[in-house]
Amino acid sequence: VKDAIDVRLRKHGVARRWRGKVVVSAHDVDLAIVTVHEEEDDTFWDGVTPAEWGVELPRLQSSVHVVGFPMGGSTICVTQGVVSRIDCKNYRVGYTAAHNPGRILVIQIDAAINPGNSGGPAFAPDGRVVGIAFQTLGGDGIGYIIPVLVLRNFLDSLEQNGNAYRGLPELPFKGFELRNQSLRRYLQVPEGTTGVVIRNVAPAIASLLQEDDVITRIDDKVVGDDFTVELRQSELLAADYLVTCKRWGEPTRFSILRAGEPREFSTVLTPLPHHMPRASGFDCEPTYAILGGLVFVPLCCPMFDYKEHKHVSQQLYNLVSHSMTSTFCADPALSNGPIVLINILADSLNYGYNGRPWRVLESLNGRKISTMDQLCETYINNSNEFLRFGFSQEGDKIVLDAQKCREISSTLMATHAISSITSKNLAHHFIAAGHEAEAKAA
Repeated sequence: VKDAIDVRLRKHGVARRWRGKVVVSAHDVDLAIVTVHEEEDDTFWDGVTPAEWGVELPRLQSSVHVVGFPMGGSTICVTQGVVSRIDCKNYRVGYTAAHNPGRILVIQIDAAINPGNSGGPAFAPDGRVVGIAFQTLGGDGIGYIIPVLVLRNFLDSLEQNGNAYRGLPELPFKGFELRNQSLRRYLQVPEGTTGVVIRNVAPAIASLLQEDDVITRIDDKVVGDDFTVELRQSELLAADYLVTCKRWGEPTRFSILRAGEPREFSTVLTPLPHHMPRASGFDCEPTYAILGGLVFVPLCCPMFDYKEHKHVSQQLYNLVSHSMTSTFCADPALSNGPIVLINILADSLNYGYNGRPWRVLESLNGRKISTMDQLCETYINNSNEFLRFGFSQEGDKIVLDAQKCREISSTLMATHAISSITSKNLAHHFIAAGHEAEAKAA
């Protein structure tokens, strides 16, 4: 239902389609709640019997059948298989997968799952729901369902937060496997003790955890040197799930070694600020500013996933990858992606600068630019004859006549059939400054 304009609901065996309404969606767990639109009658629910939850994690080799409407036909489809694996997986795919909260519990099944199956329930032999279909690995016969535990936590989070989705609890640290004997001796880890050494800590938990701490237990689970914990007898899982599968507000207990001394603490983990907005409608909205035909936007996960890698400069890709994998964002107010020049609209003013979009903006007239608000303010308050846009590559600049930039705004918009010089959330900068022509375009 992401970005859907018109949602229609239909019951099996009934030709009528009711108008639907998306109540809430959760980008990181690929779930949404849809109901009948208030303008429709409530006859949709006549004769509907709610399904019942099954076990949170079925056993390996237990039977499962998936119900849905996959491609290849217009009627309901039922496929059958077994539970092949219990695992942890990043629900997000693409270049920005590292911006998800961490690996989340999944159930792998060998029942056929195809495009269109998403959102369909998976039933145990007793008719209870054990999960919801959501991903497949193409034609390899590998499909994934979201387990009941994740579904329950999603609903529980909505109940606690007034139907607003806040996101999953996230791992507040980055760890390193504790396999090397020299490293173990340096950290004073006793023989027979396992765990992972902390290399990076989120500011939100820096008062409790620090670099070179060794995490030996999370809750009651012993952490292995490869950051796995025992799920059930002889079944190991990535320890991420102990955090990402927590109920909203439920505390997590950590046992650590600090310079060989054992310590314990408990804390409630929450979503963390990131260096780049992650999902439309969750923590970002379309934002742009067109200055002298130069189209600037803050880089965000939806845009980066949309753009094919071959069109993105290696420098930009490296910058994004570094911000995603190396450090935590310290301040929620600074949770903005880099400002990127993504296009140059043709005009005689910027002639000769075409051909190299997707550059990271660093400065305007010598002032470092970190946000779109700073960019608009600096542009409006400029008193110099020229505007000098500096980019991350050394010596890379675009210089434009400041007065002509303002003069061509209306013409530029008309030529390229663009209604606004900026997105709505930036237009106030031009209106407040009394730039009539640009304010009108905005």
